[in-house]
Amino acid sequence: MKKTYKLLIVLLIIIAFAIGIILSYNILIKKERTLKIYNWSYYIDESVIKSFEEKYGVKVIYDTYEESGEAFAKLKIGGGGYDVIYISDSFLKQAIKEGYVQKIDHSKIPNFKNIDEELINNPYDNGLSYSIPYMWGSVGIGVNTKYVKEEIKGWKQLFDEEFLKKYNGKISMLEDFIDTINAVKFYLKIPLNDWSKESVEKIKELLKKQREYLAGYWGASQYIPGLVKGEVYIAQAWSGDILIAKDEEEAIKYILPEEGTVRFIDFMVIPKGSENVDLAYKWINFLLEPEIAEKNTRAVHYTNSLKRELMPNDLLQESALYPSEELMKKLQFEPILTEEEIKIVEEITIEVKGA
Repeated sequence: MKKTYKLLIVLLIIIAFAIGIILSYNILIKKERTLKIYNWSYYIDESVIKSFEEKYGVKVIYDTYEESGEAFAKLKIGGGGYDVIYISDSFLKQAIKEGYVQKIDHSKIPNFKNIDEELINNPYDNGLSYSIPYMWGSVGIGVNTKYVKEEIKGWKQLFDEEFLKKYNGKISMLEDFIDTINAVKFYLKIPLNDWSKESVEKIKELLKKQREYLAGYWGASQYIPGLVKGEVYIAQAWSGDILIAKDEEEAIKYILPEEGTVRFIDFMVIPKGSENVDLAYKWINFLLEPEIAEKNTRAVHYTNSLKRELMPNDLLQESALYPSEELMKKLQFEPILTEEEIKIVEEITIEVKGA
């Protein structure tokens, strides 16, 4: 009887130990199969997330932001728990220099071969050693022509006091302040890489004058519905967002400023603190599949990073997505910001918004 009792105790211990192992294993698997993404708002076809989850049997936690400094701030603290972060080109070089992102193993991205050669040889991460391009577009002006009958040609009108008075409270500028600053530079004919004290003071002065007439500094989640509903008539905006708004209101049009503007590229990076690197690679590779890239472009109206020949003709004929050579001459790559210049942008932002 005692032997039986002892055997029963041993058996119960073994069973409990086995259950513990199974539970621990399941917890580990569950953790490994959760992918955390941090991206701009309005910047993906949501069905793509679901398709990825179904294909790989994972859970995607997908969070969004409105201002590029938010993504850079996450990278500075190791990634903030995210496995893939989308970052604007103007912050990428500094993120690489500071060691905030992991080096990319191209062998783990079979669809790397689909990327447009021009984007591989970009000025921010030439050769794509630390990043993969996601989408590109331009910064311009969205106008709801139901309310604005005069022709908008460029930045000049958005900084003209009489024009601002006429549309007082019906104009928004971008919350992502580097693009707001760049607009001033194009208007004042200040080189994009000029951060001299004299130039910075001119920028601050003009932005402070403009500020009192604005509806605010808005991100895509505000100015897209704002333009559609007529809450604002004019918005400094990213090209794809205006095409999204145009889907809902035909009177909305996109203006490429005559003074020139920036062409931006948004990149995907794997933060130093990523806990699910293999899943991060799977995600990046998934987004470089032609049918997935096409789906995202149709949803968000930005140009994906794939070679043109991989896209259907109807997309290639959309000038806002694939501009002509003449229009491309108006576009400049966004400036590469040093750590000191990032601080200057923050200084301008705080002084203008908080003054």
